[in-house]
Amino acid sequence: MAGALAIAAAAGSYDRDWAGLPEEILLMFMQELEIPDLVRSGAVCASWHAAYLDVRRHRFPLPIPRNQLPCLLYACRDSAADGAVVCCPFTGDSVRVPLPQPPLTRHSTIGSAHGWLVTADEASNLHVLNPITGAHAALPPITTLHHVESCTDAEGRLMYNVFEGGDPEPIPFDAREARDCMYHRVTLSCSPAAGSACIVLLVHMPDGELSYARLGDERWTLISPDDHQLMGISWGFMDSFYNEDDGLFYVLRSHRSVFTLNFNGPFLVVKKIMRRDRKGNDPSSMYILQAPWGDILQIWRWRSYVDSSTPVELPGDLLGHNEDDIDRYIELRTTEIEIYKVDLENQTLVKMTSLAGHALFLGYNSTMCFATKDFPTLKPNCVYITDDSYEYVNIGKHNWATNRSLGYRKQESADF
Repeated sequence: MAGALAIAAAAGSYDRDWAGLPEEILLMFMQELEIPDLVRSGAVCASWHAAYLDVRRHRFPLPIPRNQLPCLLYACRDSAADGAVVCCPFTGDSVRVPLPQPPLTRHSTIGSAHGWLVTADEASNLHVLNPITGAHAALPPITTLHHVESCTDAEGRLMYNVFEGGDPEPIPFDAREARDCMYHRVTLSCSPAAGSACIVLLVHMPDGELSYARLGDERWTLISPDDHQLMGISWGFMDSFYNEDDGLFYVLRSHRSVFTLNFNGPFLVVKKIMRRDRKGNDPSSMYILQAPWGDILQIWRWRSYVDSSTPVELPGDLLGHNEDDIDRYIELRTTEIEIYKVDLENQTLVKMTSLAGHALFLGYNSTMCFATKDFPTLKPNCVYITDDSYEYVNIGKHNWATNRSLGYRKQESADF
């Protein structure tokens, strides 16, 4: 915000008419605002509102300020059908933002990065969406994944046959089931505003396979051990991140091994940089990221089901259909988190007991790490968590009263 005020101050003294600022100055100003303030700026006066609409209309590129903390974005029952809420959990401030049709409530959220969401629509096809500018683009359809075919059921409804492993008989999914279960994790190499330079890496069913596409591609491309023997097997991938310094994706497999994917040449190059390590019990979720100080970290997260006094309210299309398969009185809670440094030189994992004054963010977002000295509202050596179990979130998403995991864990105390 200080940078924005400096820009505005350069245009004249504070007692002048801010409503009369030239639009090019306003746009420079808006580039420096935090997201909630950017949305609020549109309510200052008519000229500011026009500039804000110009930001949305022309997809003005908005770099993420270095001093901006992550915000929560969610749809809620009392918001407009075509809108969502952007909330800063550290200040409690929230603003409503309009979204393009169809409503966000009809999509499943798969992930987020660079200020963009990746969502699956009612036909289970993926899209990227910028909730602030309204820019959006379609990714290749689900039927271009190597193991998915479309079909219809006896009533003519859209279905998908999903082939798993070597089984010749496919498993049928309706569009809702495919939307909620097909996609596990997604990583973007850069902002989708870069067009075809943006590579989308997808971890998907049946068991953590990898496929990728560039914006504008018509099909997903499977990353297979048939083409990359160092992979050994095609399944078991959990998470990934993109390193802007070397232009590589780093991908984590369930048995703790790490691979790099190099898309910079004429052919994809896959390299194994960390061997497998089967120490401990398998966690519920695993994450990988590069810390601000340069180390690669693995984060392991365990969850357990506990009894809940608030039952899940099932939608009409589930009542009498899969109702018996869902326990309405359970709640999924995070019980433990462990953090490991990946020691590439010695090919081992080193358990960490603190984050050296940093804070982690885990959820559907890209895993992030911030130095708390730069962000006084953050607590040092804490892990901030939101729900990201796609099975639990998608089953319970219809119940607005269901508890959602939103909190932090201090690494030294193991308390949530």
